[in-house]
Amino acid sequence: MNKYTKDLTSIIIPNWLTTTGGKIVPENETLWFAKHCIQRIKDNTKVPYELILIDNGSVIGSDYLKREADVYIRNEENLGFAKAVNQGIEASKGEYVCVINNDVFVWPDWLRVMISELNRTDLNPKPLVIMPALVKETRSALEALEIKSLNLDLNYYAMGSGAEFGSCWLTRREYLDIIKEKDGHYLDENFKYGFGEDRDLWSRLRYHLKGETYRTHKTRVFHQGNVTIGKIINRKKYTYANREYLRGLREKRGY
Repeated sequence: MNKYTKDLTSIIIPNWLTTTGGKIVPENETLWFAKHCIQRIKDNTKVPYELILIDNGSVIGSDYLKREADVYIRNEENLGFAKAVNQGIEASKGEYVCVINNDVFVWPDWLRVMISELNRTDLNPKPLVIMPALVKETRSALEALEIKSLNLDLNYYAMGSGAEFGSCWLTRREYLDIIKEKDGHYLDENFKYGFGEDRDLWSRLRYHLKGETYRTHKTRVFHQGNVTIGKIINRKKYTYANREYLRGLREKRGY
């Protein structure tokens, strides 16, 4: 019997919610984005899914996350993006796993399209991971919230191979379990607070499973970027260290 629930997608969203303001809203910006991200998923997702919310040491919004989640995991401190995603994968039951940053907005049919693209049999190499294209209409989150439907005519049939957009991606739980069996982990938790763990995962998936990561233009998402990670003090020291760590891994492994 399949140990995963067929046709179910486990949507995993790490959250580190702070009282810090930002450019979009003057205070509690991380909570503002998380609320819009989660509500848009609930409003625009018609295929079966479970919502796994990781509360990574948030100082506000924990009651909200717990209330909205199908599966709620609380860490008393921020253990980093990779650790949070790994916790979510371990708790997931779905045939598919979708990881999303909480500053991403989706539109109707987004997940059905990504699942359909992942299951395509006409692509060579085969799809291992599907990532959406980005909204072209605006770079403003406030404006994005007002967009009712997206113009998908541009490059609609395009599938970009070698995609590395780590803020929203879909794969099979089976593929992740193969990677863990071979390497001992899903995402490498030595990447502190993000920056590089996604690219490392893509390299390992391609190497072990002989497939490819693709970006589809049949759906688009809005991604603000740096909303959570931008609240980390002296974050550049982690950026540099993680880039060096990734470079070292690739040199050691040869891929």
